[in-house]
Amino acid sequence: MGETTEIAWCNSTFNPWHGCQRVSPGCQNCYAEAFSKRIGLKIWGAEAPRRFFGESHWEEPRKWNAAAEKVGERRRVFCSSMADVFENRYDLDEQRARLWALIDATPWLDWLLLTKRPENMKLMVPRRWAENAWPFNVWAGTTAEDQKRYDERWPWLANVPAIVRFVSIEPQLERIELRCNGCGHDTSAHLAPDQGGCSAWFPNWVITGGESGHGARPYLTAWARDLLVQCKGTPIKCFVKQMGAHCIDGVGESASRLRLKDAKGGDWSEWPEALRVRQFPKARP
Repeated sequence: MGETTEIAWCNSTFNPWHGCQRVSPGCQNCYAEAFSKRIGLKIWGAEAPRRFFGESHWEEPRKWNAAAEKVGERRRVFCSSMADVFENRYDLDEQRARLWALIDATPWLDWLLLTKRPENMKLMVPRRWAENAWPFNVWAGTTAEDQKRYDERWPWLANVPAIVRFVSIEPQLERIELRCNGCGHDTSAHLAPDQGGCSAWFPNWVITGGESGHGARPYLTAWARDLLVQCKGTPIKCFVKQMGAHCIDGVGESASRLRLKDAKGGDWSEWPEALRVRQFPKARP
């Protein structure tokens, strides 16, 4: 957890607990799992316990909320960077209930709930959200590292009634085509309702980035360029987070590995100029 963070698309991170288990290829080089093992915590896997926290930990977001209200500027809080709020375990229900109450009590914080398990979202949030509409300060997101995961997870997320629905394509492992959950068309072929199509069931926001750390898999700048083309002229906002530790620029025989000073490829002054795009969705209470 941190009041400040190096993650470029949020202001702070908060974890109601630590620990998770792998579910898809994007988890192969999970930094949270590696960090936990490095400091001797056995909290990863289906049978492992999760690490919980005390009162001082849970009070921190309330302080951020008070500070945000004082200056009149909303803060984005990524929840969770070291766990998955929607992991299907009964021993997490009490902590989840505590998180929902905290979200309700911090209206100046926009909570970015990012999960690899979007099928559990509507089942695990409190009944009051379902009956009275989701809180205006909750953004619902899912990760999709490849086309298979996008096609599996976006339909679940598309039916979550959050003010912002976003897809984190990080680490991006292949080209991904954004498809409408209503008609299945991509952004270039999508028709508006008055043209015989459907309402735009696309994510409000997509984040793309390459993998960092030991064993990072290749990230092609062509994938980021392609996403930017898909979003251009649509309401979808695109955020290019980082090039990662193994970035390939160009195509075919002209392709070469970018040699970046920033180990994570997060310094956009080193990027191709066309990729220096960091847009945010419009979300108002």
